[in-house]
Amino acid sequence: MDKRRQDKNTLTFEPRTSNFVPRSGLWITGFLFFIAIGIELLYLKSYSAGYFISPDGLLYSNIAENFLQGKGLANTIGTDGILRARDYVVGPVYPLLLAAVYGIFGLKSYGMVVGLHVILGAASAVIAYKTGELLFGKRYAWIPYGLTLGYPLFAFWRMYVLTEATYVFTITLFLYILALYAKEVERPQVRTLLILGSVIGISNLVRPFLLLYFPVLGFWILWMHGWRLKTALRDFCLIVGMTVLVMSPWSIRNAVKYHQFIPVSNYGSPEFYSGNNPLTITDHYYVSDQPSYDPEVKARLDKLPLSEQEKEYKQLAEAYIIQHPVLFLQRTLAKEKNLFWQPVNPDQAYKMNGDSLDKWYLLLGLVGVFLSFFRLKKFGFLLLFTGYYSFVVSMITVVSGGRYRLPVMPAMILFGSLVVVSVIKGIVALSKGNRKQMGGYNR
Repeated sequence: MDKRRQDKNTLTFEPRTSNFVPRSGLWITGFLFFIAIGIELLYLKSYSAGYFISPDGLLYSNIAENFLQGKGLANTIGTDGILRARDYVVGPVYPLLLAAVYGIFGLKSYGMVVGLHVILGAASAVIAYKTGELLFGKRYAWIPYGLTLGYPLFAFWRMYVLTEATYVFTITLFLYILALYAKEVERPQVRTLLILGSVIGISNLVRPFLLLYFPVLGFWILWMHGWRLKTALRDFCLIVGMTVLVMSPWSIRNAVKYHQFIPVSNYGSPEFYSGNNPLTITDHYYVSDQPSYDPEVKARLDKLPLSEQEKEYKQLAEAYIIQHPVLFLQRTLAKEKNLFWQPVNPDQAYKMNGDSLDKWYLLLGLVGVFLSFFRLKKFGFLLLFTGYYSFVVSMITVVSGGRYRLPVMPAMILFGSLVVVSVIKGIVALSKGNRKQMGGYNR
């Protein structure tokens, strides 16, 4: 009888205990989120302007307005603010987010858009915390959380009506799911694989820089599975299939409307041309009239319709790469160094508050890159993503400053967190060693 009572008590007690843990975790997550919101609002208060609008921002805003007016996800102005007869096709996620804000608060409510960016920024910090739990344990998860909130370029670019805050959020989530998959790799859950594919698809529908990532992802999965091809192929196919499924409605819509295969967007070829024209100055910010822009080519192409311009610039860029492969690699690596591994120059770029911290974040991250080589199984996905993203962006265009570097900074912050965690653990170990030694002397 006593045994039955004990069993009964145990059965009723265990569910209460198991329910407490997720509720406690949810409470902590919410608490961290609201702390992050408060810090983000303090950042905003430190600037005289509440928001910034660029030509690209006006383009996204115009698409959102047209969508709310029943014209679909189409734009009626170009990236230079001039009326166009043809759509610039861009990823649908950010215009839909703008449309949601405009639908609630009114058209061109840019201040509310910044509020959305603040929410995404706070969520990114919380996701960095959760990634820190996976990589370093709960004791040290606050380190990537704090570093994410302290990075000045994140705060500055959240005031722009642009895709930056949204894309940084999707990349931060992408890295978290990769870390989760790495932890589960012996027996990965199907749910994790499907979520990873969905996040890649959504990220591409914000900005399509992960479109070329699949060979890198496939190699990493195969390596993580100990070169077991069948198992790796199963995971890889589930991820790719889910990515295609998420992206397919937009691709099908584009094919039906424009009678050509446009997986995400149909513009950017002039930047691709400028980035790979052998005459282009590799540390010069992209502008259409920079001195190395071939004047004869530009004069000829400016007379063509925009769709033909995009096609011609893309073909010219590809021809330059094929004709000058060694020079292409040299120039891409030079651009990569200028963009990703040098601190932001405020005179050349944005003069943001706290911009001097950028160099310390870069230095800390690069030290973490070195340390990660000794723990490849855990941090290999960060190395591959950082190398891939910085190379692909540098291959495509010529840029300056921090905008295009922002999406790689969640990985660099995790690398920097590795350094801080290693230092703290070293100090703790040294302190324990000294105490033991002192105890030995006392005996």
